[in-house]
Amino acid sequence: MVVADFVSNNPGLDFFNILFNGISEVPLLSSPVTGILILIGVFIASRNAGIMMIISGLIGAGMAIALGAPYGLVAFGLFGYNSILTGMAFWSGPFVKSNKVTFFISIFGAAVTAVVWMAMAHLMGDMFILNGLSESWAIPGFTSSFIFTTWALMYATKRFGHDIWPAPIEAEPEKLIKGSSNPVLVQEENFKWTAGEFIKSTLKGVSQVTFVDNWKTGIFWVMGLTLTFELAPFITGVQDRPWWTNGYTAQWNEFSPLYLGGLMAFVGSAVGAAMAILTKLPTAEIRAGLHGFNQVLVMIALTSFIPLTPQAVMIALLATVSCSFVMPALQRFFGMWGLPALTGPFVFTTWVFLLGISGFENIPAGIGWSRP
Repeated sequence: MVVADFVSNNPGLDFFNILFNGISEVPLLSSPVTGILILIGVFIASRNAGIMMIISGLIGAGMAIALGAPYGLVAFGLFGYNSILTGMAFWSGPFVKSNKVTFFISIFGAAVTAVVWMAMAHLMGDMFILNGLSESWAIPGFTSSFIFTTWALMYATKRFGHDIWPAPIEAEPEKLIKGSSNPVLVQEENFKWTAGEFIKSTLKGVSQVTFVDNWKTGIFWVMGLTLTFELAPFITGVQDRPWWTNGYTAQWNEFSPLYLGGLMAFVGSAVGAAMAILTKLPTAEIRAGLHGFNQVLVMIALTSFIPLTPQAVMIALLATVSCSFVMPALQRFFGMWGLPALTGPFVFTTWVFLLGISGFENIPAGIGWSRP
């Protein structure tokens, strides 16, 4: 495995890579082009969300630099993406009110998440050491530092005296989806699924990775995940690879012409939406993309961290369908405490499947991932 070295002797170029690689790592890839397109898409949906994406990503990276983290990891974007998600879950997210209190909680959360990321990287990287480094393997932490930090902060703030959480919505008499125990909203009663509505819901599932309910943002996500160019030649003397090196396949072949990140994200979200419809989950949640974003990350992770083969695609699809059961399970579990599932379904599902891959010889696990 060859990891791109985004460190240069140019402070401006380093800042560019730290910012946009941090954003592009939200969907687990490292490409400044991807980061730029995702940021544009987020700004189209919400200026506050775009601002917080920039601020929290830079805070996570800045905290890592201040504490002495390896600079190469920072430039690669690994200290940005979890901090971005933590920051965006508060002040610019859909869960709590946007005010001064939640703004500072976002800033604090972004800084803390940088430390938690290193802790999870250490834990997951060292947990599976066998007989020396040559026979060791690891499981990525993915967005675990974001979910654990955010769950803790959200649960804590429910005891705060500040105006943070919206008042509970009064329960109204519910009309159930035909043949289901789930409610149907009055305004959704006459809604019919069409190809166009399904595509919009699928695109929203992609954009919901950063809590954005906007299908136009989803288009920019798909574009960005497709154009995963690392832009290596811009780092003079460090990179001697062509500009089109592939961030999506960097774990197993950075020269691969398979720019399929956008397709995999769309497929993952579509599978999640289809499963939600089949299992009769609330239509409003499906239309908002809430049953697609975890599946987006599962599909990307299990096709980019291991070489792309028919068996790898098969197990990625199986994991994506499985995630559609884990999502409502965690919704119910964390809902007891008034917390969202966040990307917990993605993390737990992908961990299980990467651990399982270690014993399946027909799946060529990535170097260092799942198998020594």
